[in-house]
Amino acid sequence: SMQSQVNRLVDLANALLDLEELRGSGPAHREEVPVADLLHEAVCSVAPRDAAVLVDAPDATVRVDRRWTELAVANLVGNALRHGAGRVRVEGRVDGDRRTVTVSDEGPGVPEEFPGQAFDRFTRAETSRSTPGSGLGLALVQAVAQAHGGDAFLDGGPGARVVLRLPSD
Repeated sequence: SMQSQVNRLVDLANALLDLEELRGSGPAHREEVPVADLLHEAVCSVAPRDAAVLVDAPDATVRVDRRWTELAVANLVGNALRHGAGRVRVEGRVDGDRRTVTVSDEGPGVPEEFPGQAFDRFTRAETSRSTPGSGLGLALVQAVAQAHGGDAFLDGGPGARVVLRLPSD
């Protein structure tokens, strides 16, 4: 029990350090990255081999800070695996001058009262308070999006759907 609490505190400290590093580092260092590689690496970093995660990625590239963007997508996939149900879908799309990544699951979705505060630091839906997490994952996703001139938001639909939109260059 004590070891799990120590691990939780280490995870919390690391998440806070990541968030502060991202916010304090100025504009994101960008490189051309194939969307498929980015999504597959993010999924592999967080999903067990037997997890039902489907990746659908276009044959396109995006100019992003690879480290931060992979971390953001990994956070979304981790949330879907932890709090959702059924299959997790990671979809990359080209929308004009934007690259969109949507992570969705087949679970109960986001509680009605939660969307307005979902991206705030240390905020967790009441239904997820009994599972591991710090309430910093979506805040980090939002910070990554903003560092690239993009945005992140919850999208309606069955299950939970989180969209990360980034400029193509």
